Amino acid sequence: MTAPSTRETVIAAARELFSRRGYTATTIKDVAAAAGCSPALVMKLTGSKAELFAAADPSAAAVLEEHLVEEEPIGRQLARRLVDRRDNDEAEPWAMAPILIRESADPAAARDETRQRYLDAIADRIGDTSEDRVRTQLVIAQLLGLGAAMRHFELLGQDVLDRESLIRRYGSVIQSIVDGEV
Repeated sequence: MTAPSTRETVIAAARELFSRRGYTATTIKDVAAAAGCSPALVMKLTGSKAELFAAADPSAAAVLEEHLVEEEPIGRQLARRLVDRRDNDEAEPWAMAPILIRESADPAAARDETRQRYLDAIADRIGDTSEDRVRTQLVIAQLLGLGAAMRHFELLGQDVLDRESLIRRYGSVIQSIVDGEV
C-alpha cells in the first residue's frame, strides 16, 4: 500500500474541516495546518479555496461510499449510520450538506450536483427505479431531518431515547417509505 500523495492529504484534511466547519469558517491556513504543509502549497495543489472545496466534496463521501450491514432492514441501516456517526463524533454529511450547498461558490450548481448524487445513491440502495423517485426523495428528507435534528438541535440524545430505540423507531419510519407503505 502506497502512502497518500500530498494532494490527497490536503484534500482529506479539507474534507474533514469543511464537513465540520463549513466553507466560510474553514481557511486555507487551517487546511494547511491539518495537512502538515504550507498555505502556499495548498494553493499550488488546488488553485483556490472554491476548487479545493469542490475537490474535497465533503458532503458525499460518507453518504455515497458507506457500506451497510445486510442483517437488518435498509431503513434501520440508514438510521444506524447517522446515530453511529453522532455517537462517534464523526462528521455528519446529512446535517452539513444544506450548509455546504449554501456556502459553496455556486450554490445552484452545488445543489443540483449534490441532489443528483444523493438521489442516485439512495435510489440504488432502496431499489427505487420509478421515474419520479418519490420514495427516494422521502427517504432523503427523513435522513436530512434526522441528521439536522441530532446535530444542529441536539434532539433525540441518549438522555431522551437510547440509541437502539432511536434506530428501531426512526429506522421503521424510513423502512415504511422504502416499502411503499407511506
